[in-house]
Amino acid sequence: MYAVIETIKRQNMHFGYLLSADEMMFDYTGLPDSIEQKFLEDYLNISGSAAIGRVNGVMYAAPYAGRTGRVNQYGEGENVTTDTPNGIEISGKVGETVAVIYNNTARTPENDLWFDASTFTEIDKSSNANIIFARIAPIFAAADDTTKKAIKEIIENVIAGNMEIVTSENIFAELQLGENLSGLKTIDVTEPERIQYIQYLSQFYDVLMRRHFSRRGLPMRTPTKAAQQSTDEIHGLDSVSWFYPLNKLNSRRAGVEMVNRIFGTNISVEFSEIWKQEYDAYKLRILQKDEQAEQETAETERGENNDNSGNDDADWTTNGGQLPH
Repeated sequence: MYAVIETIKRQNMHFGYLLSADEMMFDYTGLPDSIEQKFLEDYLNISGSAAIGRVNGVMYAAPYAGRTGRVNQYGEGENVTTDTPNGIEISGKVGETVAVIYNNTARTPENDLWFDASTFTEIDKSSNANIIFARIAPIFAAADDTTKKAIKEIIENVIAGNMEIVTSENIFAELQLGENLSGLKTIDVTEPERIQYIQYLSQFYDVLMRRHFSRRGLPMRTPTKAAQQSTDEIHGLDSVSWFYPLNKLNSRRAGVEMVNRIFGTNISVEFSEIWKQEYDAYKLRILQKDEQAEQETAETERGENNDNSGNDDADWTTNGGQLPH
């Protein structure tokens, strides 16, 4: 039971860390006091959708915006019915009395928060197991309780740094009969060489963390192969990293636009500072890459023109001074 509880604690720790990062991806302005950005983002990331409605003059947001009623041509219900965590019902026709914001165009939650948190937890458990079994902790074999007590006292004194003398005829006999270097018979149940495997688990952790945040526009640079990679190789997959954050941003903008139209608010949403800086840097790299490509194309064309000019001169010489046609 203790192991199960520890696993749940560790998984919740990783989930909370990853969710906290997702909560920071966007900044809203103009939200009413009754709707907190943190909880709105939690609803979107965990349930995939949020309904915005007005009840007794107060605007509320609620997760799991389930579509109900008559379906449209896309098979979606024209109405929404859901409740806030404290039981306030939000229901009405979508686009008229209730607005719906989706996490992405697929209208799905961030399920990888749980999946990745679970994998991080397993990596931690594997690391702990390797650390425990890598300890050099021989089990001493004692012939009787007197010998056991004496050996225990010796070990405690060694750990404490007290080099005391323990008198025991049994210990003396064990030292004479023992076959190993310590003179005492021991049983080894640990494998110190397992310590080398921890580095592979650590690298796997970094790879998984890089994969997780690369999907969110923050491609991490791990030291693996970094020295051999060119700038193009390092940033080559940046475009793949950004399509999903942009998808999430556009989905929120569409939902916020519906909220503003229905309730007359002036809410807006943009990337937060961290993501904005990364996105601006990505756009700058794309612009520089396009300019470099244009420059290389121009240089190639100039080189080809120069080659053709040289051929014309050669033709003029071989034609007895006559210009080529």
